[in-house]
Amino acid sequence: MKRSCLAGAAALLALVVATPAMAGACRVTDFSDKPLSSLNEVERLSFAVQMTRTEYDRLKAAQPGSSNYVELIAKSESLPAARQAARDRLYSLKLDNVMDYAAFWSHDWLTDEAIRKFADCESGRQPGLAFYGRSENPGEFHLTYVHVTPIGIEKITTRVIASDNVANIDQLKADLAALGPQDNYVARTFAAKLIDPAKPAVIVMRGGWETPKFAYIPAYPTADYFNGAK
Repeated sequence: MKRSCLAGAAALLALVVATPAMAGACRVTDFSDKPLSSLNEVERLSFAVQMTRTEYDRLKAAQPGSSNYVELIAKSESLPAARQAARDRLYSLKLDNVMDYAAFWSHDWLTDEAIRKFADCESGRQPGLAFYGRSENPGEFHLTYVHVTPIGIEKITTRVIASDNVANIDQLKADLAALGPQDNYVARTFAAKLIDPAKPAVIVMRGGWETPKFAYIPAYPTADYFNGAK
């Protein structure tokens, strides 16, 4: 019994050491040096929908004309109010699957390396399979995925369940087969090649017997709403 407890404690310590950012909040803005003024409207709104309390407080204090000044946040009365205003504005743009896409748009401006660091940080708080990603160009989307299983439960195998409009999905299947069953694994990035860049894509994966996770990949650019940024 003592040996089992020691082994469990050692495994837990190893996970904590591997994800040092677990101790604090995971804020998208901590993983990028880009000002919010450099983002297009859809990215800023998507970020605002999902920003943390600390990010809100920091941006609420930004002065007009500064690189991180966002009028919607500055004029809001509270974090929930700012999130709702951003959500309402996103819906008003009449984009398909807007909130599913916003999950990616909220950190689309980060590099692959920064997204993996952000994903590893967040995965310490939400066990299971999680998706992140960004558009490399209209025909290529970099999907980052990570999985954490509570220590001592079981090793899981991550599989592709279905996909649409992804030309090289067999490569992702091969990557996952090579990965094999794992207790946990850090964030990994797959460069998805889209068959038709003008159409959205979907990748469905599942970790073990968990509920399948859907990655809804938007077509880039998105009409005029990206202000020519993508």
